[in-house]
Amino acid sequence: MGTGQFIFLPQEHVLFGPGSLSGLAQEVERLSGSKVLIITGHSLNTQTDVIKEVKAALAGYYVATFAAIKEHAPQSGVEQAAAAVREHAADLLVSVGGGSPIDAAKAVKLLLKTETAPLKHIAIPTTLGAAEFSHLAGITDDATRTKGGLAKPELVPNSVVLDANLTLATPPQLWLSSGIRALDHAVETLYAVGQHPISDVLALEAVRKLFEFLPRSHQNPHEVAVRAELQLAAWMSFFGEINTPMGLSHNLGRGIGASYNVPHGLTSCITLAPVMRFMASTPAVGTIARVADALNLGIGSDDQSKAHLAADAVAGLVARLGLPQRLRDVGLKAADLPAIAQSLIAQAKARRVSLPEAQIETLLTQMW
Repeated sequence: MGTGQFIFLPQEHVLFGPGSLSGLAQEVERLSGSKVLIITGHSLNTQTDVIKEVKAALAGYYVATFAAIKEHAPQSGVEQAAAAVREHAADLLVSVGGGSPIDAAKAVKLLLKTETAPLKHIAIPTTLGAAEFSHLAGITDDATRTKGGLAKPELVPNSVVLDANLTLATPPQLWLSSGIRALDHAVETLYAVGQHPISDVLALEAVRKLFEFLPRSHQNPHEVAVRAELQLAAWMSFFGEINTPMGLSHNLGRGIGASYNVPHGLTSCITLAPVMRFMASTPAVGTIARVADALNLGIGSDDQSKAHLAADAVAGLVARLGLPQRLRDVGLKAADLPAIAQSLIAQAKARRVSLPEAQIETLLTQMW
């Protein structure tokens, strides 16, 4: 093993386990909050009781709800949420939902940085995408429908509440596909450049948990204990992510998702297995093979064989969960693939992200 380093993000506190929402008001008090604005989406606010439960848990700290964050967090929604913060003089944000409201709250915090005292942020996720553990925020340009990124350590939420009870209202496809998103994070952690032995151990445990508990959650969607295990797996999959930059699968999905209105969980269902097969022919093959080791596949086989078995296992898991596996399954057309490839390459260059340009269209064809 060579030398390395580990950077800790300034996240202070994680409350986990069914019923942990009961500690929300105490957490607001610990962060010296006095006026709390909830940031969420329309469906969660109007079609479930989740926001009502969060409001009740906030008690006298609650002042308002902004419930207009759309998928992929459009910039217009961020600006409207910031206006709501100003209107209500809020000093603490509670984001509730998936990656879009969580990322929107991060962006609001940055947007208002020079106007107010630093806003505190408590994230309450209802999916398994793990945006709550990240210093990154993906915000979509309304006009071009391209997703840009923010990356600052101070954007990571101060606190996280992982209460599996609040996930029961999450639509099944969203819940399960966000679990594949977590699996994507775990695999990308393993093949990220550099030394990251602590994150690797947690990523491998995340792989094992996700393969065990996602099918169980599919079969018994109301089993809260299983959902709690999956929340822990999502946390493990994205532990200290500032140390392990996002990989090829994520960057492909990022370009496809916002531009073609495909949720991030579904993009991982489509991109992850083909990318793992591609990585089997690169120097990263040994790291992909570790996924097979975690699942007790291909014992005694060479790394390339193990890597292909791992990719097949991921594809099989996606199929067992009844999730889309192809770009055609989410409405993309074969004739669009060259343009999609060019767009992905252009977006990656704009973000200074490295992509294997010569292979992108071939990969997209395999995914279609």
